[in-house]
Amino acid sequence: MKLTRLPSLMLLATLAAPAAGCVIDARHDPPPPSAAGTLTIAYTIDGTLDPFLCSYYGVTDAELVVYTWRGDFVTEQYAPCDYFEISAALLPGSYTADLTLVDAVDRARSVTKPLHDLEVFSDTELVVDVDFPTGSLL
Repeated sequence: MKLTRLPSLMLLATLAAPAAGCVIDARHDPPPPSAAGTLTIAYTIDGTLDPFLCSYYGVTDAELVVYTWRGDFVTEQYAPCDYFEISAALLPGSYTADLTLVDAVDRARSVTKPLHDLEVFSDTELVVDVDFPTGSLL
């Protein structure tokens, strides 16, 4: 019985030996990623926060599409229309974005509002106000 346990103990000791001498040198670890900031778009319909206007125009959601300043896609976010606010967490940098009010099957119910020169910084919130006047609703 001792002979059958001996190989198992030797294997366990062999596997555990390298872990006992494991040293982590934090000086060579890459720096942590930059903390994200937040882009928040606060929107109104005809200058108001009236949820009735969402249903009146057939709008269910706000769609926010964010791009790098070079035009590369970053993220797409949705929020219910009657929240009148939509946000995206982004790494620090320069961005552009498009905001569109859409219906339940993602069809545009408004013109798309392009947003340029959006500068996002670590641990901060950039708030941009956008209005959809009645003439911009489809």
